[in-house]
Amino acid sequence: MTPKSEFSRLTAVRRIGAGGLSVTVEATPEECLRIAERLNIPEVSMLRCKYQLQAGPRSEVTAHGALAARFKQECVRTLEPFEDVLAGSFTVKFVPEEHFVETAEPDLEAVDEIPYEGDSVDLGEAAIEQFALDLPLYPHAPDAALPPGLVIEEEEVERRAQKEAQAERVNPFASLERLRRKDN
Repeated sequence: MTPKSEFSRLTAVRRIGAGGLSVTVEATPEECLRIAERLNIPEVSMLRCKYQLQAGPRSEVTAHGALAARFKQECVRTLEPFEDVLAGSFTVKFVPEEHFVETAEPDLEAVDEIPYEGDSVDLGEAAIEQFALDLPLYPHAPDAALPPGLVIEEEEVERRAQKEAQAERVNPFASLERLRRKDN
């Protein structure tokens, strides 16, 4: 059995009727603390996701989610925490574990599939996973600046490249000149 999620919101598949089901899930302050710890970020102050669920064949559930989060993360430039917000939408498909097939090479254009066991899907865990995917890899505060001297100006880069190119150029007669000097 899978360990319980930091933010578990189970929804029974049988509750989703022919017209679909709209569900909003929001993390409590305690769950936000555990989510921040799991994602290794300083703080999550709000995580909310509104889902529109549609039942499909073979107990599959398509979930269109609108995610909103307020959190703190560490700036890669200054190493100081800063507050940020995230909002986005996504679509996932919950597939019963017995029908889930993992492929060797995933189709990057296909809707992500999440296996589930039993008769309920975990909308909270899906929200955490999407939040983790949407977090920036190299977060930086909007007003963060690098200390002087760390940034190499474009002109300096070009000068260095020219010097290296000149050093690499070999005069074809230089070797002959060295030989001639040895003979004298």
